[in-house]
Order: sequence, then C-alpha cells, then structure tokens
Amino acid sequence: MMESWRSLEATLAAACDAPDDETAERAVRAAELVASTAGEPPDDLSPDDREWAEMHGVPPTELVDLACRSMKCVAALSDDWHDRLNDLRYRLGDVAAA
Repeated sequence: MMESWRSLEATLAAACDAPDDETAERAVRAAELVASTAGEPPDDLSPDDREWAEMHGVPPTELVDLACRSMKCVAALSDDWHDRLNDLRYRLGDVAAA
C-alpha cells in the first residue's frame, strides 16, 4: 500500500528513470491513486485504494504532472502498455488541465 504523497512520487519517478514491467505496474497503481484523489477514479477502484484516496485529499499539482509524465514513459514500453493506459492518461490529462 502506498503510504504518502512522497511514496507515490518515488514510485512515479522510478517509472521515468528505469521503466520495466514491475516498476510500471507499481507506477500505474500510483497514478491511479493520483487520478482518484483528484476526482477521476477508475470504474474498478478497489475499496482499499478508495479509502486511501478519501483520506489523502487533493494531490499536489507537481504530483499530477509527474503522474502524467510517468504514464507517458510506461506507455512507451510497448503497444500493450500504450493501449492499457489510454483511459488513465485521459483522466490524468483532465486533472492536469483543470
């Protein structure tokens, strides 16, 4: 479980620094938490992640920007990742534009 904004930031930064499938999976979860706390949760958000989002409130702008950048890095890993992240990247883009 992600514990704080700082842990999300470290996880997202790792996806830009050294993306691999394991790092990507963790970063996607972190980015989903960022999107969720900003009011753009996925349809299938787990109860634990929903509780985390409700406890932490609105994410810092810099974290939303980092989530957008890290998902771009992850999407570049393969066509599968790119396709899988379309919805998340769209939701993060909405948050960043707000």
